[in-house]
Amino acid sequence: MNKSPKTTSIALGLACVWMGTHFGPGVASGTQINQYYVGFGIPGICVTVLAMCILGYALYCSMEFSRIYKAYDYSSWIQKLFGMKWVSILFDISFIVTCMTALGGSLNAIATLMVNELAINYWVGVGAVIVCCALLCAFGSKLVAAASKYMMYVVLAVLAMIFILVLFSGKMDFAGALANQATNLPKAGWLGAIWSAVIYASFQATVVANISSVANQLPNRSTSKKAAIFGITGNALMLIVMSIMLFGFTNVTFANGQNILGQSLPFYGILQELGYGWARIVYVITVFVAVLSTAVGFCFGGLARFSKYYRKGNEATPVQDIILVAVLLLVCAFCSKFGIVKLVSTGYTILGYLNLPILIIPAIFIGGRKISKKYLQANKIEAPGIDE
Repeated sequence: MNKSPKTTSIALGLACVWMGTHFGPGVASGTQINQYYVGFGIPGICVTVLAMCILGYALYCSMEFSRIYKAYDYSSWIQKLFGMKWVSILFDISFIVTCMTALGGSLNAIATLMVNELAINYWVGVGAVIVCCALLCAFGSKLVAAASKYMMYVVLAVLAMIFILVLFSGKMDFAGALANQATNLPKAGWLGAIWSAVIYASFQATVVANISSVANQLPNRSTSKKAAIFGITGNALMLIVMSIMLFGFTNVTFANGQNILGQSLPFYGILQELGYGWARIVYVITVFVAVLSTAVGFCFGGLARFSKYYRKGNEATPVQDIILVAVLLLVCAFCSKFGIVKLVSTGYTILGYLNLPILIIPAIFIGGRKISKKYLQANKIEAPGIDE
């Protein structure tokens, strides 16, 4: 009787680790959504579902592979998947570059918002994220999954509030955006939107590291399926809602003389346009939570990979873990401050092309084959929970 609610909670926790990692930078700026979806018009909004289905299935195969083969860090995962140790070097490069871009951009966004809205020193804002993230990561995968779940509840609630404010404000011009789509959005079209969705799913696939680090909680295959379904549904809905909101401002001219695609922090720009001072404060707090959720996910993935160099067996090493997380985030913060944030869009596209052959295609085809019942039986691999 208690099994189903327990597995549902585990699945939801893992889905929230994915969602938390995915939506920190998106909530902080909105620039990713503009570039990969809104710029392609209505087709771009529609293919958000395609991107999440591709990524969700790849992550399902990844979760099951991690569970069955006990590969709880991305180095073990990729070595067991390919059967070659050297391939993990490519993933190390992908993971580090993703951290520099995603975490660097996120830290820059929240610190800049705190300076502009709360008059808090840039490095104090960065320090607050580092301290909170290091403490969360130091105490295990269950805490990470639980924290990500509750942080996502906060983000979802505030996003819903902002969307309602936008709807009732009358500022969004959805009809005008539809009518002038060809003029305002020169990239609008299906072929470009579909390929953009594939690249988006591909660069987001680095979340494999985050998911594999907490996959030890999965008791059976049905829980992995639930986690994937929850993740696809939650991520796709959030992308659709935010894409629609941003698309509705493509026919609106902001104070800088440009539409939403010309705003460096699109969501913040919308709130400035609405004129709700209290909503901007709430937004800054929400961005802090979202960035923290992203940072926790990536840092815990990094801990699972690099802590083996100082950790013996399964011993708890909270002090060393805190130091490693703090160093990683400080490096990302300095890189962001001194220019890498300007390369985020280019960096993500490069990662997309890199991750397609390293992660997405292997996870779906090689991983999918190696978790199949036929393969497991033929190779006499014992796999608990594959029939549950």
